[in-house]
Amino acid sequence: MRSDLANVEGVSDIQTDIKKQSCQFKLANKDLDIKAKLTELAQTNEHIKGFEIVTQ
Repeated sequence: MRSDLANVEGVSDIQTDIKKQSCQFKLANKDLDIKAKLTELAQTNEHIKGFEIVTQ
């Protein structure tokens, strides 16, 4: 998950919590549709499948 997110322009400070199955990150590009990007990444990354955005 971390490597896929690290390749997204504007995503930084990625923090994953395996135990809680959560990930936090900063998004500098406010124009990026992060939900659409995560949906795209979930097609090839099982750790992102079924994601839920808690705070946007």
